[in-house]
Amino acid sequence: MATEIGHRIADLSDGIESQGKTAFANRFRETSYLVSGILAEGSSCPTKPEFAEFVGRARGATLEIANLVIFFSERELISEEDETNLVNMLKRESKMLDNFRQSLERAGQPDPAIA
Repeated sequence: MATEIGHRIADLSDGIESQGKTAFANRFRETSYLVSGILAEGSSCPTKPEFAEFVGRARGATLEIANLVIFFSERELISEEDETNLVNMLKRESKMLDNFRQSLERAGQPDPAIA
């Protein structure tokens, strides 16, 4: 879903740029690959707890993107419908990332039955 969100943000950035708001469009465009980029970088971690840190950062990025979506909607740079759709997608992504991070953290802990 992270890449789907990224593509959606990139498309909306083009619309913002066409309104003459290049700085806002560039800031929004920068976030379009943030979540998937963090996850890609973290996937090279040798341990699950280390990867879990990157997944936590990716979750934080979803909140940063949601903040921008709301901000741009309030400035009428994107529609309320786009805001609603993206915020809902970001909520789902955030929840999935949080669950994934928790499972990685649990997997990286020693088994209490063995210890």
